[in-house]
Amino acid sequence: MATLTSVAYYTRKAIVYGSAGFVSLLILLVAWGAFSAWWVKNHPPPPPPPTVAFGVLPAIKFPDGKDPKQVSLKLETITGAAPDLGPQAKVYFMPSYRANVLGLELAAGLAAKLGFLFAPVRVDEQVYEWTREGTLPGTLSVNLVTGHFRLTTLWYRDAQISTARAPTEAEAVRTAKRFLSSANLLDNDLDAGAAKVEYLQAGAGVYSSAVSQSEANFAQVHLFRAGVENIPVVTPNPSEGLVQVVVSGVSSQKQIIEAVFRYSPVEYSRFATYPLRPSKTAWEILSSGQGYIPKLIPTQGQTAVRRVKIAYFDNSTPQEFFQPIYVFEGDNGFLGYVPALDPKWLGKN
Repeated sequence: MATLTSVAYYTRKAIVYGSAGFVSLLILLVAWGAFSAWWVKNHPPPPPPPTVAFGVLPAIKFPDGKDPKQVSLKLETITGAAPDLGPQAKVYFMPSYRANVLGLELAAGLAAKLGFLFAPVRVDEQVYEWTREGTLPGTLSVNLVTGHFRLTTLWYRDAQISTARAPTEAEAVRTAKRFLSSANLLDNDLDAGAAKVEYLQAGAGVYSSAVSQSEANFAQVHLFRAGVENIPVVTPNPSEGLVQVVVSGVSSQKQIIEAVFRYSPVEYSRFATYPLRPSKTAWEILSSGQGYIPKLIPTQGQTAVRRVKIAYFDNSTPQEFFQPIYVFEGDNGFLGYVPALDPKWLGKN
């Protein structure tokens, strides 16, 4: 028959071993949770296969750039190789084209908002031109199909404009965006994107670069589309936005001196995923004298390429789809572009 002493002894043992087991179980659970979190972070499930819902896409048409064959390149990234930037990327639909009949109606509405009220002149099958007189005479040329336009004025006939002090960068950007907004042209991705300001000084009917605001009569605002899901957007000339507005420092009726609008909207809700060609292959394409080089400062010897990234190409020529490219960045401001999508899903130029 067990005594009270032995019962107490075994009870204490049970409590000790039970507590130890419970603590061990907690440690195991915590360790397992930490291991599971580490495993998921470092071994994410593979993405679903590309949808390629748009079928074969038109190949990107790069403008004329620097001749890649005249450039000797060497890859000097941190690892010494082109990084793996993923197996696939999104492609977005761009509703860039419209019928001429609808285009003329829309263009006439745009012209009216910008102060061009007289009937236009047909320049060619796609382009119509409006003129205006009054406070600041000018010309507006609109492509009916793309909606792109160019606004020029006779600013050099007005001494007040050509001698005024240029606005500050912040004032110039606000004025440019207000001008676009008044014509319902300031889409969210353009409003949220980067802005760059260059100062210009008046000459004999033309303007040229100025060193600072104190020497300038105008501020040229470049607006760029905002990045998409942390992926940047690049233009054919990385220093120029597809939307440019030249702003003077005088009253509102004479503020907009020139404007170039080559922006096309993107339907971000309408996309498909497509496989990427390996970045290594893209590097081989660029280094073999192909690809597009928008910026190159001539140097002796080889140019070192130090960074590789994915970006979306915002073309000045309307495109049906917003497609990714590989961007190679190097010394002396070197830039090289190569289409990023698997070529079997691209048509021929």
